[in-house]
Amino acid sequence: MSERLFIRLGRSQEQRCNWLVWSEQEQEIIASGDLPDAHALSTLTERAGNRPVDILVPASAITLTSVRLPEKGQRQAIKALPFMLEENLAENVDKLHFVTGPRDGESLSVAVVAHEQMQNWLSWLSEAGIKARQIVPDCLALPLQECQWAAMQFGSDYLLRTGAGHGACLDATWFNATLPQFVAKAAGETTASSPLTVAGYSELSIDGAQVQPQPLDLPMLVLAKGILHAPLNLLSGSYTPKREYGKHLLLWRNSAIVIVIALVLALVNKGLSIHQMNVEREQLQAQSSAIFNQVVGSSRVVNIRSQMDSKLRSLQGSGDGTAFFTMLDGLSAAFAKVPQLKPTSLRFDSGRNELRMQISAKSYAQIEEFKTLVAKQFKVDSGAMNSGEDEVTSTLTLRSK
Repeated sequence: MSERLFIRLGRSQEQRCNWLVWSEQEQEIIASGDLPDAHALSTLTERAGNRPVDILVPASAITLTSVRLPEKGQRQAIKALPFMLEENLAENVDKLHFVTGPRDGESLSVAVVAHEQMQNWLSWLSEAGIKARQIVPDCLALPLQECQWAAMQFGSDYLLRTGAGHGACLDATWFNATLPQFVAKAAGETTASSPLTVAGYSELSIDGAQVQPQPLDLPMLVLAKGILHAPLNLLSGSYTPKREYGKHLLLWRNSAIVIVIALVLALVNKGLSIHQMNVEREQLQAQSSAIFNQVVGSSRVVNIRSQMDSKLRSLQGSGDGTAFFTMLDGLSAAFAKVPQLKPTSLRFDSGRNELRMQISAKSYAQIEEFKTLVAKQFKVDSGAMNSGEDEVTSTLTLRSK
């Protein structure tokens, strides 16, 4: 996202806070302003939205120092860094947060801030629902612009950057009083004949230094542009932001729920379909067994396919087995024209080439109609017709003409 929100907090909750929304793509200020105190940070919650949020904090609440530390074995030596600086610090090192910055030869810059101060800043942001991407001392966000120093007035404060990882935030009175000492110290530490160069982002005049004026932009804009190249981030070590796996998972949660529900419904539907198919299969097997019993006269069906094949082989093996199927084929048209008439049993005598059939119908007329139809192809002998409660039964004996 090209738009970013920058906030400068105070040292205490009662101090004013400044903010600015900057579009990197358009290279313009979207909005800016200040807040009476940190309690009002909640008014920026909506502006924060999904924008990256960078936080500036006053360097007056931080000790920016350096320690001589050979580059070889630096990783192991950094663990002992608090004890190397212990004599120069007023507080117990256990109550302090140490962050390493850029290196200049064997000199390693270090930022030291109290855990209590860090926790205060983070709690103000948390209460406002703002997630910080980085927290940077304000003076270290001043661009050096190829100068040795950089300076800018910010309200009643002066920000002074004296190196890649060094600087201070001073009120106007202290700035005017201590600036000559800073310049004299810098002059004593260098052997260069050229004067000290200072990138000036305000109208400044510094004795013993050459001020190179910079565009007089809004102070928050100067810091917003410079923080993108800040040399250190206080959100390190135990304050390193945790990766927001939960946030990303939350975005996919609804989709995952829909997928799981769809999968469960698909499995339930599949299970119901299989159950219904099993029920239908059992019903078809029962119907097939009943028809087989009626036709063959078997009282026990174990494997209907095997028993049917065996019966067909026995019919084919006695006389002309094809006669039975020829007679059945000749009866199909009559059964189709009198669909209410049903055969209840069939007996075929291959020796006499005779088919004996018990039938049932709804009326005498249907049996007579069926006899008339089959008499065109077969010799028909009929037995007595018996009338039941809702059907009429009879026996027909058919022979080929």
